[in-house]
Order: sequence, then C-alpha cells, then structure tokens
Amino acid sequence: ILYTEKLKQGSSSLCIQTEDGRWLTLRQFEIEGNHEKSKNWKTSVRCGGETLLSLIKRRLEFSNNDLSDHYPENSNHCEVCQDGGYLFCCDTCPKSFHEDCHIQLVEAERDPWSCIFCKIKAIQNRCPENQPCHQESEILKRQMLPEEKLKCEFLLLKVYCWAKSTFFANEPHYSRQSSQGPREPMWLNKIKERLKQQHYHQVDEFVQDMRLIFQNHKAYYRDHKFARLGLQLKAIFEKNFKDIFAIQETTKSLISVI
Repeated sequence: ILYTEKLKQGSSSLCIQTEDGRWLTLRQFEIEGNHEKSKNWKTSVRCGGETLLSLIKRRLEFSNNDLSDHYPENSNHCEVCQDGGYLFCCDTCPKSFHEDCHIQLVEAERDPWSCIFCKIKAIQNRCPENQPCHQESEILKRQMLPEEKLKCEFLLLKVYCWAKSTFFANEPHYSRQSSQGPREPMWLNKIKERLKQQHYHQVDEFVQDMRLIFQNHKAYYRDHKFARLGLQLKAIFEKNFKDIFAIQETTKSLISVI
C-alpha cells in the first residue's frame, strides 16, 4: 500500500507498506521488485498496472490525496528533441528529458532531481542583480569550474533545442573531402562528448569550438541555400551566450545591430 501523506514528505520517506507489514522507501520497493537498475521511481513503481507518472498525469487520487498537487505533471516529450520514449522527469518543473539529450549527467537518485533549466534558474535567482556587466574577454578567460561548465552545457542544450540543429549534430559530410572541406571539422555531438570528458579547461575553448562550427559552415556553403542555417544557429548561440554569462554589449556590437 502506498501512503501518499508519507510520500509528500519526500521520495526517500518510508511510504510503502508491504503485505508482511514492513515499511519501504520507493527505492527499496524498486529493489524488492528487481528494478534496482531503474533511474526513476515514477516510471518503475506501478499501481493497478499503471506507472505512478501515468496516474499523476491523469490526476487520479490514491486514497483521498492528490499527488499532482506536490509533483508537477511532466511532459510526455523530451524538452530538447520533442520525442517520447524513456524520459527522466524533473521534480521541480514539468520538463522531461532523454538522458543523452539532457547533456549534463542525470542524477536520478537525487530527491528532488532538478533539470539543467531549473539549475540555471536557481543561479539567476541567487544573483538577481545579474545584469549584463561582464566583458566577453573576461568570460572567455574563466576556468571551467562547475558553474561555468553548467552554463556551457546549458548553452549547448539550447542549441540542440532548435529544430534545425540536427543539420549540425553529426560529423559534416565535407570532413571526408580533404580537398574541399575545412581543415578542422567540428560538430555538436563532438562538443557534447568533449564536455562529458572534461576536455575543456577554459570557457574560451568551448566557445571556440562552437564558433568553429559556424565558421566552417559559412566557408563551405558560401552562397548555398544552407548558408542561412549557420547564420540562424550562430545568432541563437551568441544571444544565449551573452544572456547566460551576463555579457555587456560592446559599442561595436550595438552598431552592427543597428
């Protein structure tokens, strides 16, 4: 029996009573049911054949308590790629993600687990005075400390959120044309892997790789209709880069916009 009043105290509380009278946490219950490899109790624990996530979404009540008041209704589609499937549900907002799409390591054992959007929001709320006040040169020199890495992961994730980003996700075909293609090809999935492997030591190294994608695309396609895609993605990245790192617009940037 699942006691929702106890569940409201957190998923680590003893909220399930077995037939023999023992009290278990959701995680202990998963292990008892041979689901120790599960990463999300909302999709592994079932009641009447339905997952708790499904029941929460339908706003069904267990006993006389409504779980949806305490756990947001998460999306059935990944926030990044918009596909369904096996998703990790954020406990502090309605967003859901595929593990690989989330980019940052999904710590599903955390209670509650907050997605990268919520973590960035928490940083911004912690510094409400976070107005554009930094020079880009200052930001680029920063060491890739945890907060800077989180922001870079978020920047990359925002790029993936753009529907046409798939054109830039994998190794470009021109990388195999040594006589025509750029000397150093770069693509989004390669940058994602470099972030995971702690390859970058400064913010500048990450930004250089991102900008290299746009430079290569512009150089190869030039007057081709695909050239516009690179310009659009570059604009998305540069805007988010300035917003997330609170970079002050230079006079030169303002003039170019005008």
